[in-house]
Amino acid sequence: MGRGKKKQRPAIGMPERVLVMPVGDGRAQSIVGVGCGRADPAVVDADQAKAIATATVTAIARDHHGSAVEVDWEPLPDEGWAGHVREGGAR
Repeated sequence: MGRGKKKQRPAIGMPERVLVMPVGDGRAQSIVGVGCGRADPAVVDADQAKAIATATVTAIARDHHGSAVEVDWEPLPDEGWAGHVREGGAR
């Protein structure tokens, strides 16, 4: 029997959801499924924080998983935002 190359799993998980939360005077971003997040006090605008988070999620999905994703945002009661990641969109 021949031995083929074993397909390796990406070191980073597939993004499932992204949260943008107000913290102090800035916004924090957390990507569920990937296990990363950061607070950025320089980003105070929710739309700017969502754009940064969306770009990060789509880059992770494309670069590590070869997938195209889109993020649908919904407001949270505490002035945060929840982004639901779904496959699709332009590659």
